[in-house]
Amino acid sequence: MTPPHADHRTHHAMLQLAQRLLSHMLRTFATHLAELQHSDDPEVVHQARVAWRRFKSGLRLFKPVLPPNALPDWAPLKPLLNALGELRDRDVALTETLPTLQHAYTEHQPHRQAHWQALQNALTQAAQTQRHTVRQALQNPAVGHTLLSALQALQTLADPATLDEPKHAKHPTKPPTLEHWAQRRLARLNQRLMTATQTLGPLENQHRARILAKRLRYSTEALRSLLPKKTRQRWAQQASHWQTQLGTTRDTARASTLAAELGADAELTAFLRGVAVGQQMGGGDR
Repeated sequence: MTPPHADHRTHHAMLQLAQRLLSHMLRTFATHLAELQHSDDPEVVHQARVAWRRFKSGLRLFKPVLPPNALPDWAPLKPLLNALGELRDRDVALTETLPTLQHAYTEHQPHRQAHWQALQNALTQAAQTQRHTVRQALQNPAVGHTLLSALQALQTLADPATLDEPKHAKHPTKPPTLEHWAQRRLARLNQRLMTATQTLGPLENQHRARILAKRLRYSTEALRSLLPKKTRQRWAQQASHWQTQLGTTRDTARASTLAAELGADAELTAFLRGVAVGQQMGGGDR
């Protein structure tokens, strides 16, 4: 479907751009998945999830351009994606969240140090188990089939032979450029983020705002060549700021939930929950 205010030539240019960017994003995701088979580095998990979020942001960005049902159903990837999310939560708690809070809780008190060490040991074991689950999910033939089908579909996305222009189509005297389309698209997304962050409120609202921040950041990076430098930098900085700030609250809340699930000491679990609530009330400030 041709977007409003776009003629056939502009539409084809948009499809070519979508084809190039989405293919690169999906190949990057597949590359990181292959690394997961033999690497225990938490950064590989992180990059795989970032690559998928970039791809999904790209799909939303180009949604007005893409033909209906242009790409396969992503349902076969859901078990893998869920497993990756669970593994990332455990990795973040171990390598990022807990280390920043350890001194504040233990304060050289032996019983608290023992509780902390017990939680770290449990989290380490949970991460190892979850990494095995991820690798099992990767063995599902449906995962590879879905990725291959999507890449093949993207290869023909901008094939002129598949694009039919209505006869006697009337074009505007000056069709909108890709630059104009990109700026308008991201300006609306930026406005949505600004509105969402004015009154953050509950953790659920903060999570939605963080998703918008990620979408703006990834879309700005993907279309950087089409955006004015100052505008691009401003949007990227705003998006990165909110993504990081709101992510701190989410990560601490998730760490407290994991601690409870793993049977951590009640005092330690209450401490983590209290830190998360304090961050939530402060809109993510630490």
